[in-house]
Parts: sequence; C-alpha cells; structure tokens
Amino acid sequence: MWKAFAVLYGLLFIFMLSSAFVTLPPEIAVQLSSADRALFYAGLAVEFAAMIGVFAYAFGLRVPPLSFWRPFSWVLACWCLYTLMADAWDLVTLISSPQPGDEGLLSASLGLLFLLFLSYFGWLGVWRYGRRIEQQPAAMG
Repeated sequence: MWKAFAVLYGLLFIFMLSSAFVTLPPEIAVQLSSADRALFYAGLAVEFAAMIGVFAYAFGLRVPPLSFWRPFSWVLACWCLYTLMADAWDLVTLISSPQPGDEGLLSASLGLLFLLFLSYFGWLGVWRYGRRIEQQPAAMG
C-alpha cells in the first residue's frame, strides 16, 4: 500500500507543480506579495522533501542526511496543520458568507478532506521513516 501511495503522491506533486508553473497566468505571479511568494517556495521545498521521505519509507531506501528525517517530520506536521487550517478557514468563510452563484462549497469540502488524507499519510510516512532510520544501527563500512 505504501508503494502505491508513494507513487500517487509523487505523481500528484509533479502534476501540481506543473500546473502551478505552466498553467498559471503570469499576471497572478506578479500580483503575489513577496511573503506569499516566499510561502509558496517554502511549501514547495517542504512538499518535495516530504515526497522524498515517503518514497524512502515505501521503498526501504536510506536517504542522507539520516539525522534530518526525524526533526523534519515535525516541521512537516506544522506545515500540514498550517495548510489544513488555511483551507478550513477558507471553507468557513465560504459557509458564513456565500456569494450568489457560488457552488464551491461541495468542492471545497471534498478538497479539504482530500488534503487531510494526503497530509496525514504523507506525514505518517515521513515520521515512520525517521523512526526507522533512528532505530537502525549505523552501517559499518
């Protein structure tokens, strides 16, 4: 199951990355503040590292630096909580002040559930990988 999840997680990451850079109009990128741009690139780095950690856990790889993965799992947990809270806030805003002709409530709810699923299993894979690496004795040689 973890191998299938890792492959789907990686494919989804590549799809989202390509859609963010290819299909996004340049006008939107210009309108982003420097803080939003920094948040986007920080999220990109965290999600890329998470994808590597999930792959390493699923396929039994040893990805250096080995001492990185355990603390990174907690950074990833904070990042997942941040993104989930931001999307939940958007959903609450959508519920509390619906606009005429706005049918996005169902898609926003399903998107939040999908993000919760991905975030939890992504974090769990990285956390388990960090625990596995921490418990293994150092390789001699």
